[in-house]
Amino acid sequence: MPAIGLGLGFYGKNNEPYGTYPECGIEPHTDFSGHVIPPPPGCGLNTQKAVYIWLNKVGGRRLDCCNSYYNQKSVARGIQQSGVNRSEIFILSKVGPEFGLGFNDTINQAMGILQELQTSWIDLLLVHWPVMKHPRESYIPKSSDPTCNMSNPLTYDEKSCRLSTWSAMITLFNRGIVRSIGVSNYNTTHLQEIIDAKMLLPSINQVAFNPYNYRTGRADLLKFCQKNNIQLVAYSPIGALDAHQFPVTHEGKVTGMYPTLLQDPLIISLARTYKRTEAQVLLRWIHQQGVASNPRSMNETHMKENLDILSNPFTISDDDMIRIANLVQDTCEVDPSWYECVGDGNLP
Repeated sequence: MPAIGLGLGFYGKNNEPYGTYPECGIEPHTDFSGHVIPPPPGCGLNTQKAVYIWLNKVGGRRLDCCNSYYNQKSVARGIQQSGVNRSEIFILSKVGPEFGLGFNDTINQAMGILQELQTSWIDLLLVHWPVMKHPRESYIPKSSDPTCNMSNPLTYDEKSCRLSTWSAMITLFNRGIVRSIGVSNYNTTHLQEIIDAKMLLPSINQVAFNPYNYRTGRADLLKFCQKNNIQLVAYSPIGALDAHQFPVTHEGKVTGMYPTLLQDPLIISLARTYKRTEAQVLLRWIHQQGVASNPRSMNETHMKENLDILSNPFTISDDDMIRIANLVQDTCEVDPSWYECVGDGNLP
């Protein structure tokens, strides 16, 4: 799996000029609750262009997709336009949480993902969230699996739902439909359930991972995953600039955070020291811990810079690695409304 991929979960819903924030990449679609969502014309074309540039112009090879990003048809068009052979591309996609979990629902989602991406296999498929109800959404998806049916308290069982879903993932792997399987946003408790059930372990756990949340459970999660040969992958490695600003103040007090990590004085200072960009310092800090990453971008220059930390590497000193790790932390108490808030490492 390439260490750096292109994140395709663009948050923006306004059709801003390509390459600017907020990044818009959603296709017109019917959402999880049956409502027709028509983003401004051009958003899907933005995704297609980003994929084309990443593959054809920049030389990237991993794409981080998901059915609930509602742009996989545009991803397929970008792949076709790029002229890069499918065998050279590593496609990651995800099932849930805006679609139901459970055994049959997971199998059906995987088949739909294959169709949307116009491919006969998926290189890596993840369970997007460990719970049926996404923290950001009020809607609860329906499921044909009784253990995942939240509307029936007599049959619903969160742990059983997770294991039923994981059983489907193993089936997809054994059938060769997906070449590897993993999870996303799982904490150590969720992973331990799979270990205790003596089931095939995930190859990947993808979580929000950056210096502002490193000590709120991420460091411990990284150690747990490394102990169990589970590769950690970072999404939002520099934050989510088009969706969320870190809180500068809380209850009238300065938090020590800056609106984005790119504005943090330590990161700016280290970028000057190492003669790299602030984003490169952040991505290299993640890479040196053995963590892969998925920076999102529609900017060709930024894409090249992201890959440059591997093709033209530099090493952050041990002392500077510690200085970055010791930056102030974004906790649930300070930032409770942000759905990636995990506090001590557990989901809300």
